[in-house]
Amino acid sequence: MNLRSIDLNLLLVFDAVFQEKNITKAGKKIGLTQSSVSNALTRLRGHLNDELFVRGTDGMRPTQRATEIAEPIRLTLFSLQNILDPQKFNPMTEKRVFRIAAVDYFSVIVAPKLANYLSQKAPGIDIRIIASAISAAELLDNGEADFVVGPMLNLPERFGSELLITDSLICMVREGHPLAGKTVTVQEYADAQHLVLSLRGDPHSVVDEELAKLNLSRRVAMTVSSSAVIPAIVEESDLIVTAPKKIIRRYANPNSFIFNSPIQLPDKLIHLEVSWHKRLSVHPAHLWFKETLLNIASTL
Repeated sequence: MNLRSIDLNLLLVFDAVFQEKNITKAGKKIGLTQSSVSNALTRLRGHLNDELFVRGTDGMRPTQRATEIAEPIRLTLFSLQNILDPQKFNPMTEKRVFRIAAVDYFSVIVAPKLANYLSQKAPGIDIRIIASAISAAELLDNGEADFVVGPMLNLPERFGSELLITDSLICMVREGHPLAGKTVTVQEYADAQHLVLSLRGDPHSVVDEELAKLNLSRRVAMTVSSSAVIPAIVEESDLIVTAPKKIIRRYANPNSFIFNSPIQLPDKLIHLEVSWHKRLSVHPAHLWFKETLLNIASTL
C-alpha cells in the first residue's frame, strides 16, 4: 500500500471508533459529524480491504483485522503527538490534567500530599483519581489513565513500572476495648471479632494464612472497601483491625490503642507500584509528574 494514498485523519477516526465502539461518540471525541465518521470508515475499509467494524448489540464490533492493527495505530498516533507537542515543560505555568487509576490507599495517603505540592509548585495541574473494575493494561492502553497505582501489577513489556510505596500492617482497637492497654496474645487476637479492609469483600488475607499455620482461625465480622472509614468503625465497636500502618497512624483517634500483631507478619508486606505506558515515557510533562509522585511517596 502506498502511504501517500492514505489520509492520516482516517487513522484518527479508526482509533476513535475502536475506543468508543460507537460512531456518534467517536465523532464527538474528535470533532466530526456522524456522517463524516461513517464516510471516513468507508474510505479506510476500501484502503484496507476489510470491514473493520460491524454493528452488534453492544456497539461497533471490531473485526480480527481491526483488532490486530488497533494497538500499532494508537502507538503511532501517540508518537506523532509527542513529536509535534512542544517539548518544553514548566510546571508553574502548564495547564494539564493527569488521570490516575489508584487503589484506596493512594487516595488516603499520597493524594493529600500531592494536592498540597501541586497547589504550590504546579497550580495549573489538575488531577483525576479514578477507580475502575477493568485491568490496568486496558486503562493505560485506552488512554483512560496516565498512571495506574496498585499492588505488583506484573504488566507486559509495553508498560513501565516503579515501586512507589511500601507499608506494614499494624493493629488497632478503641480506647476501653477489652484488649486495650495489654499485651495481646495470639489466642486473644484470634478470638476477637475483626474488621478487614477488602476492595471486593473477601475476608481472607495474609492474617488468616498465618493463623492457619498455628491451627487457628478468626471471625471477620465486617469488611469495608474504604480505609478512611476504619477508625470510625473501630471507635464505635469492639472490632479489631489489622491494617496498613500509615493509614492507622494518620487517622486513628489519639486515644485508640495501637499495637503490633501478635502473629508474625512480613515486614513491608504492602508494595504499591506506579505504572505507565512506555509510549508516554519521553514526554517531559509525563516524566515530571512521575518523578513528582515518586518524590512525594519517598517522604512518607
